[in-house]
Amino acid sequence: MVIKVTNNVLQAFLTKPNEKLHLAEISRRTKTPHPTARQWLNKLEKAGVLRKEHKGRLTLYSLNLESPNIIDYLTIAEKKEVIKKCEESLIIKELASQLQKILPENTKAIVFGSAAENPAKAEDIDLLITGVADEKEIKALGKKLNKEIHLINVKSLSQVTQALKEEIIKKHIIIKGTEDALRWMIWRA
Repeated sequence: MVIKVTNNVLQAFLTKPNEKLHLAEISRRTKTPHPTARQWLNKLEKAGVLRKEHKGRLTLYSLNLESPNIIDYLTIAEKKEVIKKCEESLIIKELASQLQKILPENTKAIVFGSAAENPAKAEDIDLLITGVADEKEIKALGKKLNKEIHLINVKSLSQVTQALKEEIIKKHIIIKGTEDALRWMIWRA
């Protein structure tokens, strides 16, 4: 069953991939009316992407991490979030554009922290990059954006501490390497 994934209810799970969420929270986080959110949630549950459980009068939804297409659905939701952030912020748009150009293939780049939430008000940009990153180019990009870039450069995502990983999951924009970054956020300890 293929579902038209034009809604944004899965975006509520991007920062809480291993939690059960109530309809009201999903509706609030995605700025979607309850009836519309419920309709999409039920379609995603029927497709096996979400699980639904009842606790008393509450209906809770969670990601079905055993679904063979879960990463595909979440990748679409994450990409839609990046597009939305680029439309809302020239800083993120320019940062994403330049990182796509200067970073080698198979590199992952994730903006996290306050810049992922509100780039204009953030004092700096926290940026995690795996693989090779030219620090001079990154600093030059920061000057161009008029924001200091706090770069964390690691060989692989497995080198990121659990505390930093939890911070990244809460507030992030995956600029490059979406599928691998999502797998790391959801399954790898």
